[in-house]
Amino acid sequence: MNSNKKTARIVGILFLAATAAYILGNGLIESILNDPDFLNNVYLNKTQVIIGMLLELINSAAVVGIAIMLFPILKKYNETIALGYVAFRVIEAR
Repeated sequence: MNSNKKTARIVGILFLAATAAYILGNGLIESILNDPDFLNNVYLNKTQVIIGMLLELINSAAVVGIAIMLFPILKKYNETIALGYVAFRVIEAR
């Protein structure tokens, strides 16, 4: 039971990290993509684009981390569902 509690805490932290990274990263990138003079603004705001993309990468890593941490717990109930969950979270991270 203690290992499940530790896993639950890690998964919770990963959910919060994924959500925060996605919101911030998407906000940074969308603010540049929605501008009519898009190509010039990408170059002028390259630091903002890089930070946004790094936050999106953190989101992707956290999403896959959630699936990996939950796999042993889900496997106890149904291994097919556990593998499917990991597969779909990897696809989501892509």
